[in-house]
Amino acid sequence: MSLQILSEDGSTYDPVFLKILEDIPGGVTVKTNRFKTVTTEIKKGALLNVSAASVGLVNLVKNARLAHAVLGDTGATLFYIDNPHEFKVGDALCYRTGDSSASILYITEGSVSAAIVVNGTIAAGAMASGATLFQAAAQAASVQKYFPNAILRNTIQIRKDGVTTLLDNIFAGAVVRGTVDESELPYFVTAADKTSLTDRIRFA
Repeated sequence: MSLQILSEDGSTYDPVFLKILEDIPGGVTVKTNRFKTVTTEIKKGALLNVSAASVGLVNLVKNARLAHAVLGDTGATLFYIDNPHEFKVGDALCYRTGDSSASILYITEGSVSAAIVVNGTIAAGAMASGATLFQAAAQAASVQKYFPNAILRNTIQIRKDGVTTLLDNIFAGAVVRGTVDESELPYFVTAADKTSLTDRIRFA
């Protein structure tokens, strides 16, 4: 007796996207000059900012989580952020909207966390362990640089030959409506990010 396949629906399990209702027709082009020099790929589920002014180019929304509490923030504070993250020297970090921000002077990457030294003050006082930092528009700015309105649909390679060759801006799919498993997202997400995506993305 031979095996008979009566029907198939073509569906596969996706740990990030529990449901995809809509994506951007034709896809988007991700700018590849904003990542760390050791980054070889950006995993699906990364938050993206798509704007009319970008003419199809999109930016990665960068966040980080404090690995340890910072008791007092001074003009040149050393602190640690958990991996993964995509911050690099020159990016501005902010603790919360309304506070100031400081640009990154040095980053020492580790297997679990990264040590960062900033030039300036990013909080009025102490910063709690586990708090999420976001990328500010510029040094001393108090607002987020990019707010998400799409999510990367597929993992994309941005470097080859190890990390020696940076690929040009990469074409990718971008989801704008659906449900995601927050625990499977590749980077940390802020409350402001969720608010920005409230009308289109459900976080499960």
